[in-house]
Amino acid sequence: MRSLIFVAVFLWSVLAPATDARAELFEDGETVCFLGDSITAGGRYYSMIADYYLTRFPDRTVRFVNAGRSGDTSGGSLNRLQEDVIDHKPTTVVIMFGMNDVGRGYYVANPDEKKREAQQQALDRYQANMEKVVARIREEAGDPKLIFLTPSPFDQTVEIERQNQPGCNDGLGRCAEIVRELAAKNNGTVIDFHGPMTALNLKRQKEDPTWTIIGGDRVHPGGPGHLMMAWLFLKAQGAPSIVSKVVVDAAAGSTTESVNAEVTDVAKKDSGVEFTVLENALPFPTDPSAKAVLALLPIEANLNQQLLSVTGLAPGNYELQIDGAAVGQYQAEELTSGINLAFNKATPQLAQAREVAQHNEQRRNAEAQACSLLNTRRWMQSYYKVDVDDPAAVQAHYDHFEDKKQYSAAMALRYIKRWPEYGDLQKQAASHEEDALTSRTPRPHAFAVAPVND
Repeated sequence: MRSLIFVAVFLWSVLAPATDARAELFEDGETVCFLGDSITAGGRYYSMIADYYLTRFPDRTVRFVNAGRSGDTSGGSLNRLQEDVIDHKPTTVVIMFGMNDVGRGYYVANPDEKKREAQQQALDRYQANMEKVVARIREEAGDPKLIFLTPSPFDQTVEIERQNQPGCNDGLGRCAEIVRELAAKNNGTVIDFHGPMTALNLKRQKEDPTWTIIGGDRVHPGGPGHLMMAWLFLKAQGAPSIVSKVVVDAAAGSTTESVNAEVTDVAKKDSGVEFTVLENALPFPTDPSAKAVLALLPIEANLNQQLLSVTGLAPGNYELQIDGAAVGQYQAEELTSGINLAFNKATPQLAQAREVAQHNEQRRNAEAQACSLLNTRRWMQSYYKVDVDDPAAVQAHYDHFEDKKQYSAAMALRYIKRWPEYGDLQKQAASHEEDALTSRTPRPHAFAVAPVND
């Protein structure tokens, strides 16, 4: 059954984008803004994409800007487009809206004519507002490259207790059609999240009706969903699978092949071989919370191939050491065929990649906190007409809520307590970004393959 799932997802992820122009890989010096709602604001998929660029292309500096805001719509983003996107002078803008535009409340079982009309009106507003967003970005931000993401699904088929909105995901499918039309009119490219993620849900739910690539609220993907989104994005860009490839002939004491790596000091020793490798990249440090999806999607094959092959060994069992520490034992046949070290937790390369990812996660977290505070500030200004620069007015705004647990009250209290930290959070994000950039430079490592005496 697993093979059937793989085939279904593979067909969606390969054949569906065939109708779209391929997105280009980001180049050195680019600034990429990810514009969207809470699914982007959480930053997981875009941060995973950043992890890939940090580790695969350590000679490129690409600045990733999170312009996602919780609860936002395409129309709502017009009020913040200048500060969140245009002022950053982006070379590329990635746009994903729809989940809040589609009007989830209009989708019910057996909708009447009034509900159907409201659904269509929501889609019409979405199209009109998306056209305004795109027009302003093109005119005011210097006509950057545009990447349109079809919205991630609303899971209307999973069997969970959370209230359903039947037909909502079909509405998001129509949003995806609008996105394709916009891309065609504006020289943009499309990366499809909606089709492949919906297909995986439907396939898996035939075995387990409670399984979902989306989270328990039917709306927000968890770690596995965000990793799938990052994979779809990177694959649509033609991101290379190879971290490095090294082939060493132990019998001859020589290098047979090296891809994206420099191999030196090859020497035969005790029926084994020693050599030094300086790779030009680090393995892609996939989020541990997302590992469940690795068994369902060819992420390893597509994005994370750190290959080592050692030929010319006598039959038997061998220990692989890197920098004097054992990282695994393999039969001669396995080493001849080649092993993938990208997910080997014992390697110093993966340890370094995870350090880079940790700095990037700290950057993402500080950035997300700052963005959330700014979003609350804007909402109190625009919706409640609060003078946010007057502490007494903000306090009075919070005090007027009878239910202090409701969302707007809780966010107002958080703003009161934490807005003074806004500038520090921005500085923290910049500092963590610099740490990620400086910690990613690959280092040479001493390899040794030695026979194991049973």
